[in-house]
Amino acid sequence: MVDMDADWPLPRPLSLNKENRRPAVSSISDTGSVASTFSSLAIPVVAEAVQRAKGLSTHCEAEAFHQLRVAFRKLRALYWAYSPYLGEEVTAQATEEFKRLAAVAGETRDWDIAGDLLTAAQKSRASMQLLVAATRNKRAQAVVHSQRMIKSDDVESFLNDVLLRAQVTLASRCNDLPIQGFAENRIRRAQRSLRKRSKYASRNESVHEEDLHDVRKAGKKLRYLLEFFQPFINGGHTRTIKELASVQNKLGQFNDIAASETLIRGTSFESVPPEVVQESLQWLEKQKCRRMRAASQRVRSIASDV
Repeated sequence: MVDMDADWPLPRPLSLNKENRRPAVSSISDTGSVASTFSSLAIPVVAEAVQRAKGLSTHCEAEAFHQLRVAFRKLRALYWAYSPYLGEEVTAQATEEFKRLAAVAGETRDWDIAGDLLTAAQKSRASMQLLVAATRNKRAQAVVHSQRMIKSDDVESFLNDVLLRAQVTLASRCNDLPIQGFAENRIRRAQRSLRKRSKYASRNESVHEEDLHDVRKAGKKLRYLLEFFQPFINGGHTRTIKELASVQNKLGQFNDIAASETLIRGTSFESVPPEVVQESLQWLEKQKCRRMRAASQRVRSIASDV
């Protein structure tokens, strides 16, 4: 039995390599337990999230916000994988906050994507210049909001707390259970989820946006889990990871358009004439239909192959 009142050390953020500014990867044993492996996998991602949160106060590049969002998404996938032993309460409390922080971090990136798309449209539609300028202002506002909402000290405290709580919980429930069978089981569940959502999205000739979005999320979860658990499972999965990345690229291109359309439609632009906003929405709609067809083809191709 684990002593819940014991003096557990808080995980320290790992140092980043100066060349690529990514956390050093801790050594992982393929014979570890379910509990010990969680720590080996989670600590580097937590460290990266903490470091990137700290960097937001001095850097406002879109990629910095995007990589912070990716770190939170990876943690959501990892907590889902370990949820059978973490329990509903621990998993839900952590993943809901991961989701919220990822959304806040993504606001700047979303405006960058919308701005880039409208800049491309502006080449043939000079009238969109006002809207392009307005999106830059919205992007600047998003940076300030994200910096205000994501305080590095708060993020570090929260991540250390949920990580420690998960470590204690797992040590009391699965400290001696081998990792391989567990990892393979969770990957199979993620594969079934992706297959199910892909088949559901492909059931009709006309694919719905929400269905493609569900496939995209399921594909991300599977890809992250394969990357996490690859050292512990039989068979090479590098090809599968690459194929999932390719599918995600197509779905991501569609999602960029769809998300930008929603963003523009739901935003008030006082300095932009309504007809210019409407023109941009019409352009985005056409682009969305084109990318939706390409994304749908990829989804149908993986529906029976996952």
